[in-house]
Amino acid sequence: MNKNNTFLQDNLIYILLPIIILASGLWFSYQKVTVMLDNRTLLEDKKVEKTTKETKLKQLEAAKAKQENAVEEKKETKSGKVIYEVLGQQFSSEASFGIMFENILANITNNGVRIRSIDYNYTPQNDKVLQTNAPGYNACELSFTTVSNYAQLQNFFKSITKENYLTNIYEVYIEPYDKDKTILIAKFKIRLYTKTVNG
Repeated sequence: MNKNNTFLQDNLIYILLPIIILASGLWFSYQKVTVMLDNRTLLEDKKVEKTTKETKLKQLEAAKAKQENAVEEKKETKSGKVIYEVLGQQFSSEASFGIMFENILANITNNGVRIRSIDYNYTPQNDKVLQTNAPGYNACELSFTTVSNYAQLQNFFKSITKENYLTNIYEVYIEPYDKDKTILIAKFKIRLYTKTVNG
């Protein structure tokens, strides 16, 4: 019995040392995993908080823009639409439509309408503005084929009619998509006008 006790006392350090090292390793690993999980949870919470704040900011910006538009509409007393004017030295007649093209494409995108095809015609037939032969006037006819639902197309047409500059929509042809009747295939033409002026 004394020999066993002596053996244990002599080798106690060798028996306890691996146990202590193992326990320390497990404790260290546990602490590291806990910190990682806490950081991950914190990161996810921050992402959710950021998304919520971004959504609220967008809603506030949209409400502000809507309010500003309502105020502007009340202030404006329009007698009619005007033709977009550009300086002749800066643009060719084709290039003069650049900003108007951007407006049309932005309206299409903002209303969720998708473009299948678009064609440009800078010399539309029987155009009343061009037939006057007044110097500096330009016309461009855009022929669209689009895909959308009814509400998206309706909102797009409304936004075009609210443009300040002279824009005509005509030859509208709409048919439902064969496989899904809620989807509309629309073909229509939009005619834009610019006036080249000497600056």
